[in-house]
Amino acid sequence: MASITEAELALAIERTLVVKGKIPEAEVRPTARMVMGYFGADGTVLDNKLSSEDRDRFYLLEEEGLLTSEEEDATVSRGKTWRIHYWLLRKGRIREAGQSGPTPPPDDAESMYRSIDDRDWKRTAPSGTSK
Repeated sequence: MASITEAELALAIERTLVVKGKIPEAEVRPTARMVMGYFGADGTVLDNKLSSEDRDRFYLLEEEGLLTSEEEDATVSRGKTWRIHYWLLRKGRIREAGQSGPTPPPDDAESMYRSIDDRDWKRTAPSGTSK
C-alpha cells in the first residue's frame, strides 16, 4: 500500500481525535508532523525511539485505530530473550477516516454542558433548610 502523507494523517486525526474532543484542533498538524517524523517512509517504528510524551500521543492514535502496536521476542547472546515493541501505521484506517466525508458537527448537548461553568454545577441547599 502507498505511503501515508502528513496531510492524510492530519485529516484522519481531525476526524477522529478532534471530533471526540481528545485533542484540540491546534494540535492536529504538530501531531501529524511528529508521527510522520518517526515513521518517515517506513511502516514501523521501534517503541524505544519514542519520548514518553510522544508515546502518550501514539496511544491516543491507537485508541482511534490509526496506529497499532506489536511485539516480538528476539533471542540475543547467551540465550536471553528480549521483547521488542514497535508501532505500525494503519494506512487503510487512516485513509478511511480521512475520506469518510465532512467532519460531523460537534454534539450540541455536549457543547452546551461544556459551556456551563464549574461553579454552576455545585449544589447548595436553599437558605433556611437543613439536611
